[in-house]
Amino acid sequence: MNSMLTVIRFTFMSRFRSKTFKVMCIVIILLLSVMIHLPALIDKLSSHDASRIGVFAGQQQAVAQKLADYYNKQEGSDIAIDILPDAGSPEANDKTGKQQIAEKRIKGYLEFAGGEAGSFPTAVYKSEGSMEFNLKSKLQAALQLIKTDVILNGVGLTDAQKASIQAPATLETMQISTTDQAAAGKSESQMLMAYALVYVLLFMLYMGVIAFGNMVATEITSEKSSRVMELLITSVSPLKQMFGKIIGICLLALLQITLTILTAVVNLALSSNGELIQELHLNWSDLQVSLLVYFFIFYLLGFFIYATVFAAVGSLVSRTEEVGQAIMPVTFLIIAAFMVAMYGLNNPNASFVAVMSFVPFFSPLIMFLRIGMSSPASWEIGLSILIQAGSIIGMAWVAAKIYRTGVLMYGKRPSWRELRKAMRAYRV
Repeated sequence: MNSMLTVIRFTFMSRFRSKTFKVMCIVIILLLSVMIHLPALIDKLSSHDASRIGVFAGQQQAVAQKLADYYNKQEGSDIAIDILPDAGSPEANDKTGKQQIAEKRIKGYLEFAGGEAGSFPTAVYKSEGSMEFNLKSKLQAALQLIKTDVILNGVGLTDAQKASIQAPATLETMQISTTDQAAAGKSESQMLMAYALVYVLLFMLYMGVIAFGNMVATEITSEKSSRVMELLITSVSPLKQMFGKIIGICLLALLQITLTILTAVVNLALSSNGELIQELHLNWSDLQVSLLVYFFIFYLLGFFIYATVFAAVGSLVSRTEEVGQAIMPVTFLIIAAFMVAMYGLNNPNASFVAVMSFVPFFSPLIMFLRIGMSSPASWEIGLSILIQAGSIIGMAWVAAKIYRTGVLMYGKRPSWRELRKAMRAYRV
């Protein structure tokens, strides 16, 4: 046990003291801080002047005036309407509108067509911008209200009745559990917080497993290439040596994750981000502490199951330059799990997602996703954890035999036949 603790301590401290790890931590802190404060910074540097939209009313003076009045009544509206004089023909209006845009007087202009026999006219918005979906949706919503108002005016309703009809219907969502009848449902704000948390933590889990799993393989290969491995293998059993390295680097990964979470919490707690949190309708009281606990559980399970494979693969490589190519298949496996998780964010109860949450190499991400975005039964969570734990034990046994064999093989990468023959000659 002491020899394993020595390997853990040596692996952790050697990587912790390295300039690469320190620089990486500083970069993560700075990058994360900038990203969190970037929306507030952009908002302060951006102009808050309303986008001026020109309108060629033509025969639709009443509709154009209603549109202008609609935005004039709104305090702090980001759209202002300028009714432009009719130039006499559609071609002349286009020429005038283009000139106004070129001179930065307006951002774009509206033209009305049709509207005969009491029907509402069709509006066409023209501008230099591309894919202005946000602006289009706002103008379309305003024209829809004006259209409704025009129709209701012909019916003879009071202003209160028209306001009641035009007010949007209220619809709230709540997630319920069909497996646990006594469980309380998740409100819309709780689901939104869970979605944001799961999305961020999935990226952290994905990037952490790739980065530090690669570090496990590189650590083993570098010792093998320097011939230090020949001395270590005689004093420490391969199982202790392999898991000592894995645990040491895992502690390093947990340290960096803790640092990342603390950096995010400190920056989000600053007053400059208060408005951003409110605009996203996030409430810190809806934060599920259990989700953070599950994150660390599934992070450890995912890290160990992938790290054992990385350790085995790293032991088969004689030069650090070959590590990237050797671990590529395992990296593709992690990418596949991440892609399934991205699909499962919007379909957490799909049968395919539920099945993949029990597949060892996929379950760390997928079951964690299901816990955050749906309500899997307790036995499903327990079964997934047991399958992963059993898979780690099985993979550790196989990886340790490959490790014990591979670390003493130099030169070309051994074939599967050579590897199987050598593995039978050793005991873990």
